[in-house]
Amino acid sequence: MKSIILSRRNFREFDQIISLYTLERGKLEVLARGIKKITSKNSPALEPGCLVEAEIINGKELNHLGSVQLLESYKNIRINLEKSLATKFILGLFDKVVQEREPDKDLFLLLDSRLSFLANTNVIASNHEAVSLFIDIFVAKFLKILGFSNGNVLEDLKFQNFKNQRFDKKLHDELCQSLVYNLDIKVNDWAYLI
Repeated sequence: MKSIILSRRNFREFDQIISLYTLERGKLEVLARGIKKITSKNSPALEPGCLVEAEIINGKELNHLGSVQLLESYKNIRINLEKSLATKFILGLFDKVVQEREPDKDLFLLLDSRLSFLANTNVIASNHEAVSLFIDIFVAKFLKILGFSNGNVLEDLKFQNFKNQRFDKKLHDELCQSLVYNLDIKVNDWAYLI
């Protein structure tokens, strides 16, 4: 099933738990056996942010990861610090907020489109304000899909015209407050990522 890798964490000596968001089943955590072995052929495809076709095998306590086919690695993100930090932030927020087994096509498409945009744009490559604006737009869209729309912020961020946008500290602060208030989570201010 089509999936975006959100995170991975160690489990036992050679295994890891992989958190992924699938188009069909929503967020899942699966056990990837032997993924830390040097001979593992699936390890490169399971980096956070990769788009993969994954085989999920049902288990008693935890589902297992079968075969994995890499569809898109977004390698242009990994070679740039600003893009890597922005990706880490949005994947971490997504992983923290989205509940398991609640599929939402709009959430999947949002995450996929933002990763694709990030990989293919040069605007963010070395521009701190562009990174903050990119995350602002992601957070605003994310909140809207989750049903927590803040009309003023969404109206003021014209999503389709990123290159002509300017980072607005007032809008950013309002968006941060809205995120913390609506989702009741602690989040570091992403304007200070770099």
